[in-house]
Amino acid sequence: MSFDKSYCEQIVNAFLKQFEQRDTTVLMVSECNTEQLGMYICGLANLALYKKTPYAYALWGVSSTDRAITGTTYIPPTQSKLSAELSIKAVYSILATEIDGKSVVVLEVQRAANTTMQYNGTEYIIVNNELKLLRDYPEIEKQLWRNLDDRESFEVRPAKTNVSAEDIIRLLDCQKLFEMLSIHYPNNPSEIIAKLTELRFVTEKNTGKYTITNLGALLLAKRLKWFETVEYKAVRVLKYEGVDITNPAKEQVGGKGYIVGFEGLINYIMSNLPTVENIEGAIRKNTCVYPMLSIRELVANALIHQDLDETGAPIVSIFPDHLEITNPGKPLISFDRFIDHPPCSRNESLAAAMHKVGICEERGSGYDKIITYVENYNLPAPIITEYERSTKVSLFSKKDFDSLTKKEKIAACYAHVCLNYVKNEPSNNNTLRTRFKLNENERYKVSRVFNDTCAEQLIKVRSGTGMKNREYIPYWAKESEI
Repeated sequence: MSFDKSYCEQIVNAFLKQFEQRDTTVLMVSECNTEQLGMYICGLANLALYKKTPYAYALWGVSSTDRAITGTTYIPPTQSKLSAELSIKAVYSILATEIDGKSVVVLEVQRAANTTMQYNGTEYIIVNNELKLLRDYPEIEKQLWRNLDDRESFEVRPAKTNVSAEDIIRLLDCQKLFEMLSIHYPNNPSEIIAKLTELRFVTEKNTGKYTITNLGALLLAKRLKWFETVEYKAVRVLKYEGVDITNPAKEQVGGKGYIVGFEGLINYIMSNLPTVENIEGAIRKNTCVYPMLSIRELVANALIHQDLDETGAPIVSIFPDHLEITNPGKPLISFDRFIDHPPCSRNESLAAAMHKVGICEERGSGYDKIITYVENYNLPAPIITEYERSTKVSLFSKKDFDSLTKKEKIAACYAHVCLNYVKNEPSNNNTLRTRFKLNENERYKVSRVFNDTCAEQLIKVRSGTGMKNREYIPYWAKESEI
Protein backbone atom coordinates (compact mmCIF):
# COMPACT_ATOMS: atom_id res chain seq x y z
CA MET A 1 0.00 0.00 0.00
CA SER A 2 2.80 2.37 0.86
CA PHE A 3 5.19 4.12 -1.50
CA ASP A 4 8.19 2.25 -0.03
CA LYS A 5 11.73 1.19 -0.93
CA SER A 6 10.62 -2.07 -2.52
CA TYR A 7 8.10 -0.30 -4.72
CA CYS A 8 10.68 2.31 -5.80
CA GLU A 9 13.08 -0.45 -6.81
CA GLN A 10 10.35 -2.10 -8.88
CA ILE A 11 9.66 1.19 -10.68
CA VAL A 12 13.34 1.75 -11.47
CA ASN A 13 13.91 -1.82 -12.68
CA ALA A 14 10.74 -1.78 -14.79
CA PHE A 15 11.61 1.46 -16.53
CA LEU A 16 15.28 0.62 -17.04
CA LYS A 17 14.06 -2.12 -19.36
CA GLN A 18 12.00 0.39 -21.36
CA PHE A 19 14.52 3.17 -21.81
CA GLU A 20 15.43 1.94 -25.29
CA GLN A 21 12.01 3.21 -26.27
CA ARG A 22 11.80 6.89 -27.09
CA ASP A 23 8.08 6.98 -26.35
CA THR A 24 8.26 6.68 -22.57
CA THR A 25 6.57 8.30 -19.60
CA VAL A 26 9.71 8.65 -17.50
CA LEU A 27 11.83 11.75 -17.06
CA MET A 28 15.51 11.58 -16.08
CA VAL A 29 16.43 14.47 -13.78
CA SER A 30 19.72 15.63 -12.28
CA GLU A 31 19.22 18.29 -9.63
CA CYS A 32 16.34 20.72 -9.15
CA ASN A 33 14.98 23.24 -6.72
CA THR A 34 11.47 23.34 -5.29
CA GLU A 35 10.12 25.53 -8.10
CA GLN A 36 11.56 23.21 -10.75
CA LEU A 37 10.02 20.25 -8.94
CA GLY A 38 6.60 21.91 -9.24
CA MET A 39 7.17 22.36 -12.97
CA TYR A 40 8.16 18.70 -13.31
CA ILE A 41 5.03 17.56 -11.47
CA CYS A 42 2.93 19.73 -13.77
CA GLY A 43 4.71 18.45 -16.90
CA LEU A 44 4.45 14.81 -15.81
CA ALA A 45 0.74 15.08 -14.98
CA ASN A 46 0.12 16.46 -18.48
CA LEU A 47 2.43 13.84 -20.03
CA ALA A 48 0.47 11.01 -18.42
CA LEU A 49 -2.74 12.56 -19.76
CA TYR A 50 -1.19 12.86 -23.22
CA LYS A 51 -0.04 9.22 -23.20
CA LYS A 52 -3.31 8.03 -21.63
CA THR A 53 -1.47 6.27 -18.81
CA PRO A 54 -2.36 6.47 -15.10
CA TYR A 55 1.09 7.75 -14.07
CA ALA A 56 4.28 9.38 -15.28
CA TYR A 57 7.61 9.24 -13.45
CA ALA A 58 10.79 11.15 -12.78
CA LEU A 59 14.03 9.53 -11.60
CA TRP A 60 17.04 11.12 -9.98
CA GLY A 61 20.28 9.10 -9.87
CA VAL A 62 19.85 7.16 -13.12
CA SER A 63 21.87 8.04 -16.24
CA SER A 64 19.82 9.09 -19.25
CA THR A 65 22.49 7.82 -21.65
CA ASP A 66 23.58 4.35 -20.52
CA ARG A 67 20.82 3.69 -17.96
CA ALA A 68 23.31 3.08 -15.19
CA ILE A 69 22.55 3.73 -11.51
CA THR A 70 24.77 6.74 -10.80
CA GLY A 71 23.28 7.97 -7.54
CA THR A 72 22.17 11.47 -6.61
CA THR A 73 22.63 14.02 -3.85
CA TYR A 74 19.14 15.42 -4.42
CA ILE A 75 16.99 15.46 -1.27
CA PRO A 76 13.21 15.65 -1.83
CA PRO A 77 11.59 18.59 -0.04
CA THR A 78 9.56 17.76 3.04
CA GLN A 79 7.52 20.97 2.89
CA SER A 80 6.92 23.29 -0.03
CA LYS A 81 4.40 25.60 -1.66
CA LEU A 82 3.74 23.17 -4.48
CA SER A 83 0.06 22.70 -3.69
CA ALA A 84 -0.56 26.44 -3.71
CA GLU A 85 1.17 26.92 -7.05
CA LEU A 86 -0.36 23.95 -8.89
CA SER A 87 -3.66 24.88 -10.57
CA ILE A 88 -5.44 21.70 -9.48
CA LYS A 89 -4.76 19.16 -6.80
CA ALA A 90 -1.84 17.04 -7.98
CA VAL A 91 -1.60 13.46 -6.76
CA TYR A 92 2.03 12.44 -6.46
CA SER A 93 4.50 10.53 -4.28
CA ILE A 94 8.24 11.15 -3.96
CA LEU A 95 10.76 9.12 -2.03
CA ALA A 96 14.54 8.70 -1.77
CA THR A 97 15.87 5.16 -1.54
CA GLU A 98 19.07 3.20 -2.15
CA ILE A 99 19.70 0.81 -5.03
CA ASP A 100 23.05 -0.99 -5.18
CA GLY A 101 24.27 1.28 -2.41
CA LYS A 102 23.52 4.47 -4.36
CA SER A 103 20.84 7.05 -3.67
CA VAL A 104 17.94 7.19 -6.10
CA VAL A 105 14.85 9.42 -5.94
CA VAL A 106 11.56 8.33 -7.51
CA LEU A 107 8.65 10.68 -8.27
CA GLU A 108 5.31 9.18 -9.32
CA VAL A 109 2.65 11.62 -10.63
CA GLN A 110 -0.97 10.73 -11.37
CA ARG A 111 -2.25 12.04 -14.66
CA ALA A 112 -4.16 15.32 -14.82
CA ALA A 113 -7.93 15.03 -14.52
CA ASN A 114 -10.79 17.35 -15.56
CA THR A 115 -8.36 19.94 -16.98
CA THR A 116 -4.69 20.34 -17.85
CA MET A 117 -2.26 21.01 -15.00
CA GLN A 118 -0.61 24.41 -14.51
CA TYR A 119 2.19 25.50 -12.25
CA ASN A 120 2.19 29.17 -11.26
CA GLY A 121 -0.21 29.87 -14.13
CA THR A 122 1.84 28.10 -16.79
CA GLU A 123 1.26 24.72 -18.45
CA TYR A 124 4.24 22.41 -18.98
CA ILE A 125 4.83 19.15 -20.84
CA ILE A 126 7.74 16.68 -21.02
CA VAL A 127 9.10 16.25 -24.57
CA ASN A 128 12.14 14.04 -25.28
CA ASN A 129 13.13 14.00 -21.61
CA GLU A 130 13.01 17.79 -21.38
CA LEU A 131 10.61 20.18 -19.66
CA LYS A 132 8.84 22.36 -22.23
CA LEU A 133 6.10 24.98 -22.35
CA LEU A 134 2.88 23.36 -23.51
CA ARG A 135 1.93 26.38 -25.59
CA ASP A 136 4.93 25.71 -27.84
CA TYR A 137 3.41 22.36 -28.83
CA PRO A 138 -0.11 23.13 -30.12
CA GLU A 139 -0.71 19.61 -31.48
CA ILE A 140 0.08 18.06 -28.11
CA GLU A 141 -2.16 20.64 -26.42
CA LYS A 142 -5.06 19.76 -28.73
CA GLN A 143 -4.58 16.07 -28.01
CA LEU A 144 -4.61 16.74 -24.26
CA TRP A 145 -8.04 18.31 -24.51
CA ARG A 146 -9.29 15.51 -26.75
CA ASN A 147 -8.11 13.04 -24.11
CA LEU A 148 -9.91 15.01 -21.41
CA ASP A 149 -13.13 14.80 -23.41
CA ASP A 150 -12.55 11.04 -23.71
CA ARG A 151 -11.52 10.55 -20.11
CA GLU A 152 -12.08 7.35 -18.24
CA SER A 153 -15.27 6.85 -16.31
CA PHE A 154 -15.35 7.28 -12.55
CA GLU A 155 -15.56 3.52 -12.15
CA VAL A 156 -12.13 2.77 -13.63
CA ARG A 157 -10.23 5.65 -12.05
CA PRO A 158 -7.92 4.73 -9.15
CA ALA A 159 -9.17 4.75 -5.57
CA LYS A 160 -5.91 3.55 -4.06
CA THR A 161 -2.60 2.86 -5.76
CA ASN A 162 0.60 0.93 -4.97
CA VAL A 163 -1.37 -1.77 -3.18
CA SER A 164 -0.04 -5.25 -2.45
CA ALA A 165 -2.12 -8.40 -2.84
CA GLU A 166 -2.22 -8.74 0.94
CA ASP A 167 -3.52 -5.19 1.34
CA ILE A 168 -6.22 -5.78 -1.28
CA ILE A 169 -7.56 -8.71 0.73
CA ARG A 170 -7.37 -6.60 3.89
CA LEU A 171 -9.19 -3.62 2.37
CA LEU A 172 -11.81 -5.39 0.25
CA ASP A 173 -14.31 -8.01 1.40
CA CYS A 174 -13.25 -10.61 -1.14
CA GLN A 175 -14.77 -13.48 0.81
CA LYS A 176 -18.24 -11.88 0.65
CA LEU A 177 -17.83 -11.39 -3.10
CA PHE A 178 -17.03 -15.05 -3.73
CA GLU A 179 -19.92 -16.06 -1.49
CA MET A 180 -22.36 -13.93 -3.50
CA LEU A 181 -20.95 -15.31 -6.75
CA SER A 182 -21.45 -18.84 -5.37
CA ILE A 183 -17.79 -19.60 -6.02
CA HIS A 184 -15.48 -21.46 -3.65
CA TYR A 185 -13.12 -19.00 -1.93
CA PRO A 186 -9.59 -19.75 -3.16
CA ASN A 187 -6.67 -20.36 -0.82
CA ASN A 188 -4.31 -18.83 -3.35
CA PRO A 189 -4.29 -14.98 -3.28
CA SER A 190 -3.38 -14.88 -6.97
CA GLU A 191 -6.71 -16.54 -7.85
CA ILE A 192 -8.54 -13.93 -5.78
CA ILE A 193 -6.70 -11.10 -7.54
CA ALA A 194 -7.44 -12.68 -10.93
CA LYS A 195 -11.19 -12.59 -10.23
CA LEU A 196 -11.00 -8.99 -8.97
CA THR A 197 -9.10 -8.02 -12.12
CA GLU A 198 -11.68 -9.76 -14.31
CA LEU A 199 -14.44 -7.72 -12.64
CA ARG A 200 -12.44 -4.47 -13.01
CA PHE A 201 -12.20 -4.04 -9.25
CA VAL A 202 -8.40 -4.13 -9.47
CA THR A 203 -5.86 -3.34 -12.17
CA GLU A 204 -2.32 -4.66 -12.22
CA LYS A 205 0.70 -2.41 -12.67
CA ASN A 206 3.96 -3.56 -14.20
CA THR A 207 5.73 -3.12 -10.88
CA GLY A 208 4.20 -6.02 -8.97
CA LYS A 209 1.68 -3.87 -7.13
CA TYR A 210 -1.93 -3.11 -7.90
CA THR A 211 -4.46 -0.31 -8.17
CA ILE A 212 -7.89 -0.63 -6.56
CA THR A 213 -10.36 1.09 -8.87
CA ASN A 214 -13.20 3.28 -7.68
CA LEU A 215 -15.51 0.47 -8.76
CA GLY A 216 -13.73 -2.02 -6.52
CA ALA A 217 -13.69 0.35 -3.56
CA LEU A 218 -17.30 1.47 -4.00
CA LEU A 219 -18.64 -2.08 -4.16
CA LEU A 220 -16.31 -4.15 -1.97
CA ALA A 221 -14.78 -1.83 0.63
CA LYS A 222 -14.88 -3.20 4.16
CA ARG A 223 -14.84 0.48 5.20
CA LEU A 224 -15.64 3.19 2.64
CA LYS A 225 -13.81 5.72 4.80
CA TRP A 226 -10.55 4.00 3.88
CA PHE A 227 -10.95 5.32 0.31
CA GLU A 228 -10.97 9.08 -0.17
CA THR A 229 -12.52 8.93 -3.65
CA VAL A 230 -15.65 7.01 -2.58
CA GLU A 231 -15.94 7.84 1.12
CA TYR A 232 -18.78 10.29 0.51
CA LYS A 233 -20.70 7.95 -1.79
CA ALA A 234 -22.03 6.07 1.25
CA VAL A 235 -25.83 5.76 1.34
CA ARG A 236 -27.57 7.88 4.00
CA VAL A 237 -30.84 6.79 5.62
CA LEU A 238 -32.91 9.51 7.32
CA LYS A 239 -35.99 8.77 9.40
CA TYR A 240 -38.38 11.63 10.18
CA GLU A 241 -41.02 11.47 12.90
CA GLY A 242 -43.33 13.77 10.94
CA VAL A 243 -43.76 15.02 7.39
CA ASP A 244 -41.80 18.23 7.98
CA ILE A 245 -38.22 17.86 6.71
CA THR A 246 -37.10 20.78 8.87
CA ASN A 247 -37.54 18.59 11.96
CA PRO A 248 -34.52 16.62 13.20
CA ALA A 249 -34.12 13.18 11.70
CA LYS A 250 -32.47 9.99 12.86
CA GLU A 251 -29.53 9.44 10.50
CA GLN A 252 -27.61 6.30 9.61
CA VAL A 253 -24.69 6.39 7.12
CA GLY A 254 -23.56 3.21 5.41
CA GLY A 255 -20.00 2.20 6.12
CA LYS A 256 -19.46 -0.67 3.69
CA GLY A 257 -19.24 -1.04 -0.07
CA TYR A 258 -22.51 -1.36 -1.96
CA ILE A 259 -22.25 -5.10 -2.62
CA VAL A 260 -21.08 -6.20 0.82
CA GLY A 261 -23.41 -3.82 2.64
CA PHE A 262 -26.55 -4.11 0.49
CA GLU A 263 -28.44 -6.70 2.52
CA GLY A 264 -27.69 -4.87 5.74
CA LEU A 265 -28.87 -1.61 4.18
CA ILE A 266 -32.17 -3.13 3.01
CA ASN A 267 -32.76 -4.79 6.38
CA TYR A 268 -32.12 -1.48 8.17
CA ILE A 269 -34.55 0.39 5.89
CA MET A 270 -37.23 -2.27 6.30
CA SER A 271 -36.87 -2.25 10.09
CA ASN A 272 -37.59 1.50 10.12
CA LEU A 273 -40.60 1.47 7.80
CA PRO A 274 -44.15 1.60 9.22
CA THR A 275 -46.08 -1.67 9.60
CA VAL A 276 -49.71 -2.75 9.82
CA GLU A 277 -51.11 -5.53 11.97
CA ASN A 278 -52.72 -8.45 10.18
CA ILE A 279 -54.47 -11.42 11.78
CA GLU A 280 -53.71 -14.77 10.20
CA GLY A 281 -55.83 -17.35 11.97
CA ALA A 282 -55.13 -16.91 15.66
CA ILE A 283 -51.80 -15.13 15.05
CA ARG A 284 -51.27 -11.40 14.89
CA LYS A 285 -48.53 -10.45 12.47
CA ASN A 286 -46.98 -7.09 11.65
CA THR A 287 -46.40 -6.53 7.94
CA CYS A 288 -44.51 -3.67 6.29
CA VAL A 289 -46.76 -1.29 4.35
CA TYR A 290 -44.32 -1.44 1.41
CA PRO A 291 -43.27 -4.56 -0.53
CA MET A 292 -39.64 -5.38 0.24
CA LEU A 293 -38.93 -6.28 -3.39
CA SER A 294 -39.94 -2.75 -4.47
CA ILE A 295 -37.62 -1.25 -1.86
CA ARG A 296 -34.77 -3.48 -3.07
CA GLU A 297 -35.29 -2.46 -6.68
CA LEU A 298 -35.64 1.24 -5.92
CA VAL A 299 -32.49 1.32 -3.79
CA ALA A 300 -30.53 -0.75 -6.33
CA ASN A 301 -31.68 1.60 -9.11
CA ALA A 302 -30.52 4.62 -7.12
CA LEU A 303 -27.08 3.06 -6.62
CA ILE A 304 -26.69 1.98 -10.23
CA HIS A 305 -28.06 5.08 -11.97
CA GLN A 306 -26.51 7.80 -9.82
CA ASP A 307 -24.11 10.20 -11.52
CA LEU A 308 -20.82 9.27 -9.85
CA ASP A 309 -19.17 12.45 -11.10
CA GLU A 310 -21.64 14.53 -9.10
CA THR A 311 -21.05 15.29 -5.44
CA GLY A 312 -23.26 13.62 -2.88
CA ALA A 313 -24.66 10.14 -2.48
CA PRO A 314 -28.02 8.32 -2.58
CA ILE A 315 -30.34 9.29 0.31
CA VAL A 316 -33.28 7.28 1.63
CA SER A 317 -35.74 9.48 3.54
CA ILE A 318 -38.43 7.72 5.58
CA PHE A 319 -41.63 9.59 6.51
CA PRO A 320 -44.73 8.28 8.29
CA ASP A 321 -46.75 8.19 5.04
CA HIS A 322 -44.15 7.89 2.28
CA LEU A 323 -40.60 7.05 1.32
CA GLU A 324 -38.20 9.12 -0.80
CA ILE A 325 -35.09 7.81 -2.54
CA THR A 326 -32.86 10.49 -4.05
CA ASN A 327 -29.72 9.99 -6.11
CA PRO A 328 -27.28 12.45 -7.69
CA GLY A 329 -27.75 13.09 -11.40
CA LYS A 330 -30.64 13.55 -13.78
CA PRO A 331 -32.13 10.45 -15.45
CA LEU A 332 -30.74 9.55 -18.87
CA ILE A 333 -34.26 8.92 -20.21
CA SER A 334 -37.59 10.65 -19.71
CA PHE A 335 -39.27 9.41 -16.54
CA ASP A 336 -42.49 8.62 -18.41
CA ARG A 337 -40.56 6.00 -20.44
CA PHE A 338 -38.95 4.15 -17.52
CA ILE A 339 -41.10 1.05 -18.06
CA ASP A 340 -40.63 0.46 -21.79
CA HIS A 341 -37.25 2.02 -22.56
CA PRO A 342 -34.34 -0.31 -23.42
CA PRO A 343 -31.63 -0.68 -20.72
CA CYS A 344 -29.64 2.52 -20.27
CA SER A 345 -27.04 3.03 -17.56
CA ARG A 346 -24.35 5.65 -17.09
CA ASN A 347 -22.39 3.18 -14.91
CA GLU A 348 -22.14 0.05 -17.04
CA SER A 349 -19.48 -1.74 -14.99
CA LEU A 350 -21.26 -1.03 -11.71
CA ALA A 351 -24.59 -2.26 -13.11
CA ALA A 352 -22.97 -5.41 -14.53
CA ALA A 353 -21.25 -6.24 -11.24
CA MET A 354 -24.42 -5.77 -9.16
CA HIS A 355 -26.38 -7.91 -11.60
CA LYS A 356 -23.68 -10.59 -11.48
CA VAL A 357 -23.98 -10.93 -7.70
CA GLY A 358 -27.78 -10.95 -7.85
CA ILE A 359 -28.53 -7.58 -6.25
CA CYS A 360 -30.47 -6.23 -9.21
CA GLU A 361 -32.66 -8.04 -11.70
CA GLU A 362 -32.11 -8.40 -15.41
CA ARG A 363 -31.14 -5.02 -16.80
CA GLY A 364 -34.07 -2.94 -17.94
CA SER A 365 -36.70 -4.87 -15.99
CA GLY A 366 -36.29 -3.23 -12.57
CA TYR A 367 -38.92 -0.52 -12.89
CA ASP A 368 -41.40 -2.96 -14.42
CA LYS A 369 -41.09 -5.10 -11.31
CA ILE A 370 -41.45 -2.08 -9.03
CA ILE A 371 -44.79 -1.21 -10.64
CA THR A 372 -45.90 -4.85 -10.45
CA TYR A 373 -45.23 -5.00 -6.70
CA VAL A 374 -46.88 -1.61 -6.17
CA GLU A 375 -50.03 -2.80 -7.95
CA ASN A 376 -50.10 -6.03 -5.95
CA TYR A 377 -50.02 -3.99 -2.73
CA ASN A 378 -52.56 -1.50 -4.15
CA LEU A 379 -50.24 1.44 -3.50
CA PRO A 380 -50.26 4.76 -5.36
CA ALA A 381 -47.89 4.83 -8.34
CA PRO A 382 -44.38 6.08 -7.53
CA ILE A 383 -43.81 9.75 -8.31
CA ILE A 384 -40.54 10.66 -10.05
CA THR A 385 -39.27 14.20 -9.56
CA GLU A 386 -36.39 15.53 -11.65
CA TYR A 387 -34.21 18.31 -10.29
CA GLU A 388 -31.31 20.18 -11.85
CA ARG A 389 -28.70 17.74 -10.52
CA SER A 390 -30.62 14.90 -8.89
CA THR A 391 -33.61 12.58 -9.20
CA LYS A 392 -36.12 11.61 -6.51
CA VAL A 393 -38.53 8.68 -6.47
CA SER A 394 -41.36 8.88 -3.93
CA LEU A 395 -43.28 5.79 -2.84
CA PHE A 396 -46.50 6.29 -0.87
CA SER A 397 -48.31 4.07 1.59
CA LYS A 398 -51.71 2.60 0.77
CA LYS A 399 -54.72 4.86 0.23
CA ASP A 400 -58.34 4.08 -0.48
CA PHE A 401 -59.34 4.86 -4.06
CA ASP A 402 -61.55 7.77 -3.00
CA SER A 403 -58.65 9.25 -1.01
CA LEU A 404 -56.37 9.40 -4.08
CA THR A 405 -55.97 12.76 -5.78
CA LYS A 406 -56.80 13.11 -9.45
CA LYS A 407 -53.08 13.32 -10.22
CA GLU A 408 -52.40 10.10 -8.29
CA LYS A 409 -55.18 8.24 -10.14
CA ILE A 410 -53.82 9.38 -13.50
CA ALA A 411 -50.28 8.34 -12.56
CA ALA A 412 -51.48 4.89 -11.50
CA CYS A 413 -53.51 4.49 -14.68
CA TYR A 414 -50.60 5.47 -16.94
CA ALA A 415 -48.21 3.09 -15.14
CA HIS A 416 -50.80 0.30 -15.39
CA VAL A 417 -51.30 0.77 -19.13
CA CYS A 418 -47.53 0.95 -19.79
CA LEU A 419 -46.87 -2.18 -17.74
CA ASN A 420 -49.57 -4.18 -19.51
CA TYR A 421 -48.36 -2.96 -22.90
CA VAL A 422 -44.80 -4.22 -22.40
CA LYS A 423 -46.25 -7.51 -21.06
CA ASN A 424 -48.45 -7.75 -24.18
CA GLU A 425 -51.58 -7.76 -22.03
CA PRO A 426 -54.71 -5.60 -22.45
CA SER A 427 -55.61 -2.60 -20.30
CA ASN A 428 -59.33 -2.14 -19.85
CA ASN A 429 -61.94 -1.37 -17.22
CA ASN A 430 -61.67 -4.84 -15.70
CA THR A 431 -57.85 -4.79 -15.35
CA LEU A 432 -57.76 -1.29 -13.82
CA ARG A 433 -60.62 -2.11 -11.42
CA THR A 434 -58.62 -5.15 -10.30
CA ARG A 435 -55.59 -2.93 -9.82
CA PHE A 436 -57.59 -0.49 -7.64
CA LYS A 437 -59.45 -3.34 -5.85
CA LEU A 438 -62.84 -1.93 -6.92
CA ASN A 439 -66.16 -3.75 -7.36
CA GLU A 440 -68.14 -4.30 -10.54
CA ASN A 441 -70.59 -1.55 -9.56
CA GLU A 442 -67.70 0.94 -9.51
CA ARG A 443 -66.90 0.67 -13.20
CA TYR A 444 -67.87 4.30 -13.71
CA LYS A 445 -65.04 5.40 -11.40
CA VAL A 446 -62.46 3.61 -13.53
CA SER A 447 -63.98 4.95 -16.76
CA ARG A 448 -63.55 8.44 -15.39
CA VAL A 449 -59.87 7.74 -14.63
CA PHE A 450 -59.31 6.48 -18.18
CA ASN A 451 -60.97 9.61 -19.57
CA ASP A 452 -58.85 11.90 -17.39
CA THR A 453 -55.64 10.09 -18.39
CA CYS A 454 -56.59 10.33 -22.07
CA ALA A 455 -57.26 14.05 -21.59
CA GLU A 456 -53.69 14.41 -20.30
CA GLN A 457 -52.57 12.70 -23.54
CA LEU A 458 -50.74 9.98 -21.64
CA ILE A 459 -52.81 7.12 -23.09
CA LYS A 460 -55.04 6.58 -26.09
CA VAL A 461 -57.83 4.22 -27.13
CA ARG A 462 -56.58 1.17 -28.94
CA SER A 463 -57.81 1.07 -32.54
CA GLY A 464 -60.51 -1.48 -33.27
CA THR A 465 -61.96 -1.53 -29.76
CA GLY A 466 -65.47 -0.23 -29.09
CA MET A 467 -67.43 0.92 -26.06
CA LYS A 468 -67.98 -2.57 -24.66
CA ASN A 469 -64.45 -3.89 -25.18
CA ARG A 470 -62.47 -0.66 -25.07
CA GLU A 471 -58.75 -1.05 -24.46
CA TYR A 472 -56.03 1.53 -23.95
CA ILE A 473 -52.36 1.83 -24.90
CA PRO A 474 -49.63 4.37 -23.98
CA TYR A 475 -49.43 7.55 -26.03
CA TRP A 476 -46.05 6.49 -27.46
CA ALA A 477 -47.22 3.06 -28.66
CA LYS A 478 -47.38 2.54 -32.42
CA GLU A 479 -50.50 0.84 -33.70
CA SER A 480 -48.36 -1.16 -36.18
CA GLU A 481 -46.53 -2.77 -33.26
CA ILE A 482 -49.69 -4.00 -31.54
